[in-house]
Amino acid sequence: MLDIIAWAIFIFSLLVVIFIIIRKFPAMAILNVDNIPGEKEARFKEQIIRQRLERDFSEFGLGMLRFRRRFGSFFSNLLKNHHQRLIKARDDLRRQKKLSFTEKRERIASLFMQAKDAMSLDNYEDAEKKLIEIISLDAKRLSAFLELGESYRLRKNFKDAKETLAHALKLAQQLSRDPEMLEGIVMAEIRFSLAWVCFELGLMDEALEYTRQALDAEPNNPRYLDLILDLSIMRKDKKLALESWKKLAAANPENNKLPELRAKIDDLIV
Repeated sequence: MLDIIAWAIFIFSLLVVIFIIIRKFPAMAILNVDNIPGEKEARFKEQIIRQRLERDFSEFGLGMLRFRRRFGSFFSNLLKNHHQRLIKARDDLRRQKKLSFTEKRERIASLFMQAKDAMSLDNYEDAEKKLIEIISLDAKRLSAFLELGESYRLRKNFKDAKETLAHALKLAQQLSRDPEMLEGIVMAEIRFSLAWVCFELGLMDEALEYTRQALDAEPNNPRYLDLILDLSIMRKDKKLALESWKKLAAANPENNKLPELRAKIDDLIV
């Protein structure tokens, strides 16, 4: 009997709970997290960030695609232009090989004239092209190397000027066995040119050495003495400066810079 009463109470209680839930269900539905302002805002921000990231990645992907296309086009054009230059150089070389001795000599003379005209107009790049073509026709044309070095110097491209003149000096030493091949060029002048370029590059030790070598060949050359005097003053070598000043004064007594240079020497502290 007690069991029946207990079951009856349990069933009745369960029905009451179910009844209450059914009545409160609409209110529970309203408490959905989507309807809570803070939660809605958080989800909204999450959605915006996700959409922005998707858009940024999409734009980045398009940007990379455009970059690859542009880079590919640029690289392709670069290779194409380089290939065309190689073909032109090859064709020019073939034509040059076919030139007779007389034609080659006339071509070189013409190129020298064009290079000098370009130099006079400060068109050093065009002069460079002409001089390089001369060298391609005659790799032992010493004057072409010297003019090329001068064109670099005037453009203040001292590094290339130094390399070109250094090669010219080696070539001159090789050609010294045949004076005609030197074209009247004096090696001391090449060394002096190298000294000036080294001076411009701040290579004082090399500049001094080349100047000394030039002076060994021409001890009383005022230009060489003037440069070694400047170098010795900069290096604060009072003994060398005084010796050079005396030689310069003897070689060129009319030099207006002598008093000024002597004052600088006297001010040197050993």
